[in-house]
Amino acid sequence: MEIKSTSKINIGLHVHNRRSDGFHNISTLFQEINLCDTVEIIEDKIFSCNTDCGTIIEKNNFGTKAFNVLKAKYPKIPNVRISIKKIIPTKAGLGGGSSNGTAVIVGLNDLFKLKLSNKELSEMASKVSSDSAFFVNGGMQFGTSRGERLDIIQNIQIPKHILLVHPGIKISTKEAFNHLKNHLLNEDMDINLSQLLRELNNYTFDSKLFKNDFEMYVFKTHPEIGAIKLKILDFGAKYASLSGTGSTVFGIFSSKKDLLKAQSFLSPQYSTYYVNPI
Repeated sequence: MEIKSTSKINIGLHVHNRRSDGFHNISTLFQEINLCDTVEIIEDKIFSCNTDCGTIIEKNNFGTKAFNVLKAKYPKIPNVRISIKKIIPTKAGLGGGSSNGTAVIVGLNDLFKLKLSNKELSEMASKVSSDSAFFVNGGMQFGTSRGERLDIIQNIQIPKHILLVHPGIKISTKEAFNHLKNHLLNEDMDINLSQLLRELNNYTFDSKLFKNDFEMYVFKTHPEIGAIKLKILDFGAKYASLSGTGSTVFGIFSSKKDLLKAQSFLSPQYSTYYVNPI
């Protein structure tokens, strides 16, 4: 069985108070994009989970974690061999690992005919990572709590031309969150979602949510990443931002021509991807 494992961008990301479980509450708009890994699942005598990029240890692979989550509830399911062909950059703020975990849960559900509902799949996926539940339904969703409390957004379409620029810099999510401890966080979680969606539909991107709180830390420690964002805006993007904790920067363009100009300028130095929202 082969499954496509998509990725995401964060259209704005606000970090709120620290929770009793050690995580932080957040507010963000997730948007699924069509940059995909491929996950293959085959029943086997011995469990294994490997990627073709060679940088992810099996025990730390979200595919392994996803299998263990499902195995805990259904101990009689057979072992499987999971092979992940990576296209999505790792540790890039695009949710590749989280998506891989969800793809494994969805794939196992189909393979072994467990007949789990999307709600049940989301509950299991949330045990894999904070972002994994998003990939059960995908599309555009407003995420709160750790990111696993989700409201599906319908009838809103952002411009379909999105440029991803990955500078190859690894950002530690833990260090990024630790840095925010030293700064005033956004305790007020009462986001006016209706206003936010109106602005999104008009491509104005004015609400405070459209800011990514991690940019302060990432741009300070890696000015090169901040410069990429400015260059994307110079080429006519309606909106540009760090995705997650980075290091990927994305730009949303109304014009494919403008996007291709930006890609042509940036691609000699960085990995770039022309993608579309799903």
